[in-house]
Amino acid sequence: MTLPDPEAAQSGRAAADQLISVGDIRSLFKLGRTAAYELTHRAGFPAPVLVSSRCLRWWASEIDAYAGALQRCRAPADYRDGASRPQPPGGRLTAPTTPGSGPGRPVIELEHGITVYPGRWAGDRWRAVWYEDGERQQCEAVSEDGLAGKLEKVTERLAADAPNMRRPGTDLISWYLHPDRLPAEQRWSRKHADTQRRLCERFAAPVIGAVTCQDIRTGHTQAIVNAAPTACEGNRVRRMISALVSAGLDGGYLANPRLAKVHWQAGDRPVPAPAVSVGGESWLWVDPAEIPSCGDIARLGHALGAGPYGERDELMANTAAYSGLRWGELTALAIPQADEPGRVITVDRKVVEVAGHLYVEAPKNRKFRRTIYPRRTPAGYPLAERLAARIKAARAGQEAGTNPLGLIFPSPTGKYWRSSNFSRNVLKSAYLGAGWRDSSGEGRWTWHSLRHVFCTTALFTWKLEPTDVSRMAGHANYRITLEMYVGTTAGVLERAQAATE
Repeated sequence: MTLPDPEAAQSGRAAADQLISVGDIRSLFKLGRTAAYELTHRAGFPAPVLVSSRCLRWWASEIDAYAGALQRCRAPADYRDGASRPQPPGGRLTAPTTPGSGPGRPVIELEHGITVYPGRWAGDRWRAVWYEDGERQQCEAVSEDGLAGKLEKVTERLAADAPNMRRPGTDLISWYLHPDRLPAEQRWSRKHADTQRRLCERFAAPVIGAVTCQDIRTGHTQAIVNAAPTACEGNRVRRMISALVSAGLDGGYLANPRLAKVHWQAGDRPVPAPAVSVGGESWLWVDPAEIPSCGDIARLGHALGAGPYGERDELMANTAAYSGLRWGELTALAIPQADEPGRVITVDRKVVEVAGHLYVEAPKNRKFRRTIYPRRTPAGYPLAERLAARIKAARAGQEAGTNPLGLIFPSPTGKYWRSSNFSRNVLKSAYLGAGWRDSSGEGRWTWHSLRHVFCTTALFTWKLEPTDVSRMAGHANYRITLEMYVGTTAGVLERAQAATE
């Protein structure tokens, strides 16, 4: 826009007409500095006169005429009762005037509290103001379209009430891993927290760490999952991404739930054959071939008895197989937890290894329980008698200082066993001797298979109720016990044959 030259503009004007400054305008309209600036840039306000390179003035006659027009356009007495306010001269308001913002102040009120101040002439800058996360924010552009483009992301954040979308992806990951994100009773266990931390550091951080949260797209989350080397690891990363996106939505870092709709893609990598399951059974179903028999347990016990720690390791295997203790619960088992007369074990702790360190914490799902063990195992092993003798020896070791923690199954140093040390120094040779592993180290059973032995023995040999077995095994509910060991297809053929006889 070309501003009028003062000498050329003076021609044809009355001699009494004067040029006035913005300070005079502020006094006339009783405005502050900001309000006066906005008024002078409103469409319809008299054009300024360029006095020097950095000095603008206005003709007093034009300002007086403008002020008179505004006076005539004041709202009627019943304006506050709903009457429409007449528009000031020389302009078109696209939205109602904001109360208290000065006479005739033109604004465009958008959704989510965004206020737009249009430019006065072609090429003048458009400005938008809004509040986000308790702070006043603004942006401007040389055109309406340019400002609209800048406001797209602002509108997305305000609509989702997600101010943290401006932060980098590293902040999203930190929020996901922060323990204060969850209530105290829902916080992750140490092991789960360590697993999620390692997955984020290995797969998520390299892809989205430097990306603004608002710019994270499905392509980023897909790349994170595809970075996993195998389908099994890809499923773990996919579950991590699902939880990360959920945390981001709750924490105001993300707004698009579709970011979690990804899966592992093989690409040029080998694809594992789809797993074959029994029709009609739950995915929890444990195939009987995955459960050792009582004879298999006895052979493993004999092989452990021939090892470096003799009968103690044989007792350890039989205790695990016929009490349902998990590995961490078994290695944490101390003298006070065993009730010899009642043959009851109180499970109130476990040992977990995280990043090379051992910790003692509450059992799985933070639920204490009590379980039993038989006097003799189905193979004839005198479990109650041997465990009583072992408790007596552990108590003597505690008094002598060689077993300071009073553990029933301590490591050679009198401390908690590490699973890696036990597998390498004890189980490896015992598995071979019992036929649980071949020369290449492959086999169908693991130490965890001993828990399956307890549950199936309790259900089908001792004839206990599934609800009782579920409580002793530490399952979340009895339906898990039924789906794992009883199933829904047991007896189908027998019932069908009887019905069609």
